[in-house]
Amino acid sequence: MTISVPALTRRLADTPPDFLADPATLSPAAIVSDTLTALGGPPLTDGSATEFTGADPNWTRLVLLTCWLATGSDGDPVRLHGLLSDGLGELAALVPAERFATDPDRREELARVLLRGLGVVPHGESAAQAADRLDTVDSVRRHRLLADAKAAEERAEAIRQAMAEKKAREAAARYSHV
Repeated sequence: MTISVPALTRRLADTPPDFLADPATLSPAAIVSDTLTALGGPPLTDGSATEFTGADPNWTRLVLLTCWLATGSDGDPVRLHGLLSDGLGELAALVPAERFATDPDRREELARVLLRGLGVVPHGESAAQAADRLDTVDSVRRHRLLADAKAAEERAEAIRQAMAEKKAREAAARYSHV
């Protein structure tokens, strides 16, 4: 199966407004179930449908966008279900779902997240190229890198302060012994 990133990003740009509507007005579990069966998988059970009900609205919109994107992809329904239920939480916590339909970089990100989740290398790319390009647009990775950099800077500042305090104590000790 070969899927091109440009075709997926074009599909996201053409997202029907219903997929970005208030999830409370939709039946997200039914949309997920329909998407999985369209890809040849079984429908959601009553138990598995509950995970798509009453969740964070932004996460639910992102799940619906991903369903829209996956429709017609010939993807593995089992892998897609795993991505929908477990693979979008961090991304939804960082980026409003609407941006995945309106912002070119976020469209590419979601297309690449979907392809990675399906275990598919984009058409015309090697696995290394696909991984590198996803790293370039990955909001979760960028957030982690920024958090790591901030923590490292805070540790460095604490060390600088401790060294300055130690130097001041040593200087004070020298003057008090004179």
